[in-house]
Amino acid sequence: MIAALVCPARRINPLVGIAAFKRAFLLTPAVFMLAAAARPPQPSGELVLDASNPVIMVQIADISVRLRVDLDQQNSVELNPAVAARLPVAWEDGMEMDVGRVRLPGKTAHAMLRVGSREFPIQVSQHGRDCCQGSDGAIGPNLLPFATVRWRRPDALPPTGSRSYPIADNAMTGLSAEAETSKLRLRFALTQQHTVGTAAAGAILSRNRGGHWNGDAGRVTLAFGISRPAREIAFDTPVRLAGFRFDSLLVRTSDFAGGEQLPTDPVDPRDVVITRHLQRQQAWPAITLGLEHLSRCAELTYTALPRTLTLRCAFDPS
Repeated sequence: MIAALVCPARRINPLVGIAAFKRAFLLTPAVFMLAAAARPPQPSGELVLDASNPVIMVQIADISVRLRVDLDQQNSVELNPAVAARLPVAWEDGMEMDVGRVRLPGKTAHAMLRVGSREFPIQVSQHGRDCCQGSDGAIGPNLLPFATVRWRRPDALPPTGSRSYPIADNAMTGLSAEAETSKLRLRFALTQQHTVGTAAAGAILSRNRGGHWNGDAGRVTLAFGISRPAREIAFDTPVRLAGFRFDSLLVRTSDFAGGEQLPTDPVDPRDVVITRHLQRQQAWPAITLGLEHLSRCAELTYTALPRTLTLRCAFDPS
């Protein structure tokens, strides 16, 4: 669950620092020139991955590394710090990354990426914590030179159908699709166990579907092993997202609410209520689908031109 904006010594994570993105655009026009340069060549061919371990061997600055191919990765290759230290590149201070309200300092560098016989410039990043277990780092399919990338899961239930979504590649929030429910964005994370929505997404669904808190507050683990406050919202009317039925949704209660309001608990007049005022973040109404749903997909297919994601899954019946 990592992501980055390609710009000189500046970076943001779509799980996180939308506010930081605005500061990035105070930079010179070289930002846009570099972003255009750090794109793969004209895509061709196909890459087939095991969805349970979607790793590809590449070379970065002539050093061999194992990269996990993630749909929730953005326009930079994120590396574990120990691996980043091995690269013969010039590291610079990058923009901080906000995982919810936890800020991580960043380092970025420019390097050549070799995938098979094809070589092209990229930006690499590291943020002082391991991003990836079982691999050296992560890369998005939009940074690879393949026309098609497939994640296959042979042990999945037989598909009951397929659904295709146009995919937007946004510098702030990475790869996402428009949800069936208006104003919501869908993201897809093969390394995240549970589907999680931002506070804004939870608030919108609660307003439209009769949402109320279900159970006590807890926490959810996000990028870089950082945990954030989370709580389940149950809906009076179920919602369908990417072909799956949701009677409830785990919501990040403190992250990216903007002006949206989450449900409130009934208050006993005898209770003493203590409120904490946090700095308002920009609203980001996104839901990231996790493995409890994506493991029911025999195949996910990313197509580069036009940018599309097709899901072949055991969907919930209508």
